[in-house]
Amino acid sequence: MYDNIGLRIALPANDPTAEQRLAGSVAFAGADGLPDKRGRIRADHRGMRLDYIPESRVLLLRGSLHTFAHGDNLSHFAPADVAAACAELAQAVDMPADQLTVNWLEVGLNLPIPDSPRSFLESLASHKNSPFTARDPPTWASRPFEYNAHHGAYRVKFYDKGTYSRRQGRPLPPNAAPHLLRYELVYKQKRPIATVTGLLTPTLADLPRPPVMAAFAAQLRIHWSKTKRRDYLSYANLTLANAALLHTATDVAFWRQMQTSQPRTTYARNKGKATALLQERAEAHPYDAVFYRELERLTAPGSPA
Repeated sequence: MYDNIGLRIALPANDPTAEQRLAGSVAFAGADGLPDKRGRIRADHRGMRLDYIPESRVLLLRGSLHTFAHGDNLSHFAPADVAAACAELAQAVDMPADQLTVNWLEVGLNLPIPDSPRSFLESLASHKNSPFTARDPPTWASRPFEYNAHHGAYRVKFYDKGTYSRRQGRPLPPNAAPHLLRYELVYKQKRPIATVTGLLTPTLADLPRPPVMAAFAAQLRIHWSKTKRRDYLSYANLTLANAALLHTATDVAFWRQMQTSQPRTTYARNKGKATALLQERAEAHPYDAVFYRELERLTAPGSPA
């Protein structure tokens, strides 16, 4: 479920051995111990980047928890693996897991699919009135491979993970599905993570706990259902006026203009009707079944790796 993570800890001022333990930790074993131009001592450990700031005694960690655990982030990341990875990461820096606060977090699922996700990605319209925008494609690609809907403290992200992985020299396993779609909620601040978990200060020790994982799984389900797509709409037996309303239902820019140019009652009536038509007429996408299957697989008791 978890991928990229951002952690922070301020070494206690009343613990004179904390800095020594950090310097002698497994994670900093390959570091030269010299501050860079920014005054930070940097280390890299199993896909995690670590920056220690001696002046403030603050340690920052950033990287893929999934990759830290498995060597890549293409596989299934079961709850038992998450718990082991969190404990091992805390051990690697010789710091208590319950003191490593979570300030950034990606929560998502890898969806194994039989065909290219390009048409699905290009059909993404909006999420909670925020339009999906394409990230500039890499130099080797002629079309975008990643789409995001941005909100203040988080964003919803979909991308063609299988193609990215192959281009990076990491092909999917031989027994895997031919394509892989990644769906993520990217929490850019501590506040929304605290809101989802109900914890005042979420820490690395909290992430493997069943109530916390269940809370994030629920968010994945909610935001998947709130994602609107332009494809798979049935116009059968609709009047032209209602068909036009249905066609515009996913057009965020259109409704923003109508909100400013139409009387409030006219806008509300037509927007409500368009939303109702969309809910009634949007047909299931084949990936819906894949998403719910993978989510159930992840959250099932005793979920295997």
